[in-house]
Amino acid sequence: MASAQSRRDLIHRRLAVGFEHFGGTVAGRHHAPFTERGLRSEASHVLRRIVHATPRTSRMRVGRDKGAVWTPDAKVFGLDEPYVHLNPAVRSVFRIDLDHVFPSWAALRQEVADLSLPCLPSVAVGFEDEAGQIERPHLLWLLPYNEGVWFSDKDARCRRDIMSLWRGVHAGITKALMPLGADPGALSNPDKIKCPLSPFWSVQIWNEAMFPSLSEWAGWVDTSTSRDRMIRDSAAALSGMERTASNALFAAAQTLAFGTLREWHHSADAEYAGAILRRDRDALAERLFRALVGHVSAAASNPKQGQAILYRVATYAADHWDPSRAGRDGSRDRGACADAVGDVQGVAARQAVGARYAAGLRRSRSADAIREAIEVARAAGEAVTVSGIARRSGMDRKTVRANWPDEESAA
Repeated sequence: MASAQSRRDLIHRRLAVGFEHFGGTVAGRHHAPFTERGLRSEASHVLRRIVHATPRTSRMRVGRDKGAVWTPDAKVFGLDEPYVHLNPAVRSVFRIDLDHVFPSWAALRQEVADLSLPCLPSVAVGFEDEAGQIERPHLLWLLPYNEGVWFSDKDARCRRDIMSLWRGVHAGITKALMPLGADPGALSNPDKIKCPLSPFWSVQIWNEAMFPSLSEWAGWVDTSTSRDRMIRDSAAALSGMERTASNALFAAAQTLAFGTLREWHHSADAEYAGAILRRDRDALAERLFRALVGHVSAAASNPKQGQAILYRVATYAADHWDPSRAGRDGSRDRGACADAVGDVQGVAARQAVGARYAAGLRRSRSADAIREAIEVARAAGEAVTVSGIARRSGMDRKTVRANWPDEESAA
C-alpha cells in the first residue's frame, strides 16, 4: 500500500513539475541538472503513437545505456528513459540506426529527402551537441493506424508471409539508407529505439501525414536484400578499405569473434551469461568490441580501418551467435540420439524418437537458463520470483514454473 501511494505521488510530481534530472551520466554522456516540463507526447500525434507502440508497464523494457534494461514502475517513467523496447508482438515501427555524425538536423533531413523513398520518417531522434551536430540518430517510420504486424513464431495463426514481408521491408529501407551510414546489424534488434519521448534526446517531427503500408513499401525498396551482404558492404564502406582486403580482415576478425564467444560460453563468463539471458545482442556486441579491439587494431595496417571492420564484425557475430552451437571445435552436436534410433524402423518412428529427445533437451536447457537467471538475480540483490525470473530469462511464466529447480523456493 505504501509503495503504491509513493508511486502515485511520484507520478503526480512528474505531471505537475516535469521531468527532473539531478545531474550524472546517462546514455554515455554527463548531463548537468535540468528540468523539462510537460510530456513530449503532447506535441504530436506521432509521438502518442510511439507511446501506444510500447508494451504495457509489466512487459516494458527500458534502459539508460545500450546494455542494462529493467521494467519501470510506471509507463510515464519508462518513456523518460533514453532507450525503450517497442512491443515485439505487434510491430508498427521501422527503426533505422545511422552510424554517422551529421552537421545539423536540416542537413540530415535533406540527405534523406534526396533518397528514393516514399516519404520522410515521422520521427528523427538523436544527440545534438553544442555545435548543432547530430550524432548517430535513429529514424522512425510508422505503418498506418491499426496495421501493425503480429509477430509470434509460436502461434500457428500468425501469418509467416506477412512477418517475412515486414523483415524484408525493414532490410530494404536499411539498404536504401546505407549511404547515410545505416547499420544493417541493427536489424537483429528492431524493437530497441532511442526514445523520442525522453528528455535526454533531441527530436524532430518530419512527417505526420504519410504512413505507407507494407505493400506500398514493397514497391519502393528491395525486400529480398541479404542482411549478411549488407553487413560486409557496410564494413567496407565504414573502413574505406578495398573490398578484397576488407573481406579478408572481416573473415579473420569473424573467426576471432566466434572463438571468443565460445571461450566465454565454456568458462561461464558472467557478463556474457547476463547478455545471453537478457537476449541483449547490443551488449554482447559491445563486449566483443572491447575484448578484441586491441588485437584487431594491431593486426590491421591501419588501426582505424581495423576498428571500423571490427565494429561491424562484433555486431554480425553477436547477431548470429547460437549458444547451442558452442562445441569446443565450433560444430553443432549432431546424431546425439543415434544410439536410441539404431534399431528403430521407419522415418516417422525415428522422428518421434528425435522429437522426444529434443523436447527433453529443451527442458534441460530451460532448467539451466532458469538456474542461471536465479543466480544473476540474487547477485543483483533482487527477490527471486517466478515473474522476475520469467522477465530476466525471456521465458513465459508457465515454462518457468514447469522447470523451476526443486531445491529453490520463490518469494
